[in-house]
Amino acid sequence: MISSEQDLSMDRFRIVSEVGVGGMGKVFQAVEQHSNKVFALKVMHNHLKNDPTNRMRFEREAKVAIDLRHKHIVEVTAYGFTESNEPFIVMEFLEGVSLQDVLKQKHRLELQEFFATFAGVCDGLSYAHESNVVHRDIKPSNIMLVNGDFNESKIVDFGIAKVCKQTGEVCPETASALKSIVTSVDAPSALNSSHAVETTVKMLVSQEGASVLQNLTQPGEIFGSPLYLSPEQCMGEEADCRSEVYTLGCVMFESLTGTPCLKGSNAMETLLLRVQNDAPSINDLDEGQKFPVELEKVVARALHRNPDERYQSVRELGTALKAANLDLDQLE
Repeated sequence: MISSEQDLSMDRFRIVSEVGVGGMGKVFQAVEQHSNKVFALKVMHNHLKNDPTNRMRFEREAKVAIDLRHKHIVEVTAYGFTESNEPFIVMEFLEGVSLQDVLKQKHRLELQEFFATFAGVCDGLSYAHESNVVHRDIKPSNIMLVNGDFNESKIVDFGIAKVCKQTGEVCPETASALKSIVTSVDAPSALNSSHAVETTVKMLVSQEGASVLQNLTQPGEIFGSPLYLSPEQCMGEEADCRSEVYTLGCVMFESLTGTPCLKGSNAMETLLLRVQNDAPSINDLDEGQKFPVELEKVVARALHRNPDERYQSVRELGTALKAANLDLDQLE
């Protein structure tokens, strides 16, 4: 255990304030007593601490991230337990906003904001991949802009990260059920088969808990991973670092256009759209703005349904983005 190396306890810290709440736990601003340094403490919810799956996921975040040292990845320094046996993670305290918050406020990024943000994200994620770690949950809420600076993006939350070339987030049973729906009938006809959809969705959420079942099958706002999964992850096929190229393509698409890529009326329809359809061009949306052709090509290649046709690494994607930005600078 990481905690055994440092013998951490909450007594080492003075809690200043609660700064956030998530599905797994609460995040506090805290001061280390002996050094007076400010940290963020992510403490697991008390009601989850005895659940082996949730506990393993929480601990995985610490174990994976603690070895990653990069300016565009949140720094995790230690892991410990409260007196009531709740795991907690010690990480650098980030003041700023998430990309999700920015998009809610201003709908989409300006081009220079976009290039600055994703230069850092690609750099950090490339480092993680080259360290044999796939994040598997890249989305706007997991990209922080420190002090609101687009040049200071940081990737957070490695709670479901895995080493490269392991299976994607959707379990094999889900993949089999989803594949049978996709290949046997066309959506939206497939969506009318309530029994098939219910069976598939129940398996889909087996790793996340029954509480998200309703959000997957009912119309309305869709949050989290379904909007950013690659087609091969939706099908449960072998996923490698190229899957994260597609995921980044989804986040880039949304950041530029203000519209999620291939979003259905519910999460299940979104998964089916992702498997069955090519992504639209960023210039296909009637938003009154046309993007540079080179940037359009970069996003389109990142979003190719066939992994072999995408950029073969996030490093390659980052290089292409820099070239597109350089072309834009020369035009100006």
